Amino acid sequence: MRVLVIGGTGLISTAIVRRLLALGHDPVLFNRGKTAARLPRDVETLLGDRENHEEFATKVQGVRADAVIDMITFDAARARHAVDVFQGHTGHYVFCSTVCVYGGPLSRVPALEDEPQTPVSAYGRGKSEAEAVFRAAFEAQGFPVTIFRPSHCYGPGQPLLDIWGYNPCLVNRLREGRPILVPGDGFGQWQPGHVDDMAKGFVGALGRGVTLGKAYNAVGDEVMDWRQFHERMGRAIGCEAHIVPMTTAQIIAGAPYDQSRMLEEIFQYHAAYSNAALKADVPDFSDLTPWEEGVRETARWMDEQQIHRPCSDQPWIDLLASREAAFRQELHAGS
Repeated sequence: MRVLVIGGTGLISTAIVRRLLALGHDPVLFNRGKTAARLPRDVETLLGDRENHEEFATKVQGVRADAVIDMITFDAARARHAVDVFQGHTGHYVFCSTVCVYGGPLSRVPALEDEPQTPVSAYGRGKSEAEAVFRAAFEAQGFPVTIFRPSHCYGPGQPLLDIWGYNPCLVNRLREGRPILVPGDGFGQWQPGHVDDMAKGFVGALGRGVTLGKAYNAVGDEVMDWRQFHERMGRAIGCEAHIVPMTTAQIIAGAPYDQSRMLEEIFQYHAAYSNAALKADVPDFSDLTPWEEGVRETARWMDEQQIHRPCSDQPWIDLLASREAAFRQELHAGS
């Protein structure tokens, strides 16, 4: 199958292209060429800017793709343009959305695909608006769209993630026995998904008519709380996680604004979602990566690429942890 991948060099899209190649498909990438590809061999790539609608339309229509996987669209305007460009020119259009369309707090845990969409972040709002365009096009014109909503993805290509996002200091913090802040009581639910598993879902859906017009939570099998997340991560790389729970408000107040936005918009809420619908309709979405195995793989990649950053890059974490420790000592002494 000839598959146009809009993007193709990001964390999830690299795994998707690798799987396309492994299964004998013929991927063609469209991107700006500003991110080095991490692929086993050269892949045909069209260079261009997705924001230049005329250039994009001219270049991609010549591909004659059997299917399109769109990793870039994040607003209604690009979604409308994609419908205009690909209606009648491809058999399947897979759109990468996000679980951030649900916002928070969730109305039920784990959330199903019919969870009300009340996005908190600008990113979530944009993806939600794009979804609405694609759903309307499917209903009105039969536009052959399938929507995927990945969770918090990890794997080689980005540092391991925590409440600060993809955090190049995190492995060093664990290895050096530094405090690890967790929001609230640390029991908020969290569900990472390995990028290779995401690729199983995206690629496995191609050409499957049952997926048309549907949206799927693309998430891992393992739901854990923030304490378990870090404790298991530590054990996977041979050390112990020193957990310090603090209220979300305390963490946000003591951290730089640009570092705490993801906590405020996403990570303070439960983030657990059912993947049962995807498993039912896409049989390839199975044998998902165990958390500790994925952690070890990603940590090895970080070691090889030497992308770790010193803990001193995040001085507010140790400062907040020391203040919390002093406060607890005062409470203990007073009792």
